[in-house]
Amino acid sequence: MIKRNLKKQLIIQAAIEVFSKNNFQHSTISQIAQKANVAEGTIYQYFKNKEDLFFSIPVEKTKEFCRELELHLQGITGAFGKIRKFIWYYLYFFKMNPEYGRTLMLEMRVNKSFAKTKAYSSFKDLTDRILEIIKEGQEEGIIRKDVDIFITRHLILGILEHVLTRWLLKGEQYDLLERCDEVNKLIIHGIGLTTDPNGLK
Repeated sequence: MIKRNLKKQLIIQAAIEVFSKNNFQHSTISQIAQKANVAEGTIYQYFKNKEDLFFSIPVEKTKEFCRELELHLQGITGAFGKIRKFIWYYLYFFKMNPEYGRTLMLEMRVNKSFAKTKAYSSFKDLTDRILEIIKEGQEEGIIRKDVDIFITRHLILGILEHVLTRWLLKGEQYDLLERCDEVNKLIIHGIGLTTDPNGLK
């Protein structure tokens, strides 16, 4: 089972690199198999077709993101601290995975079929975690209780996705983490949160 999972991850990573370079339309299973150093038939043992493989990428990467996020959140107390860490980790994750970022933001998210795929629903764990942090802040009394938690979640993700997309469209010419403090201030103050006790004035 471990060997099978490792091979699946190898195929996923090869697919990310191929799709990022050639886009979905011009990529082939043959190219992905060559990149992963496996037979074409091996890919069909894991995925039905090219589209299934394409939309399986965010499913696997979101699991990775959430798993690593929880490690980074360990030991952090308070909603503001967790929001700041989430913002930092989001930017760090895509800084380290620009090929995935290009595939996700510049091709998948604008695909009209995306909302109907398992990839779209795979983001639920991530978005639910943000809601938990916002609720925690309301219970702490540092986030106003009249703030709609769902709109707040959309704002947090929307700002981060905009910053990421702009970075990708600019050809990744600067360090994405340079935007971390700026984004923190914008989110924490821009959505009506109270003063950050950790020094974000």
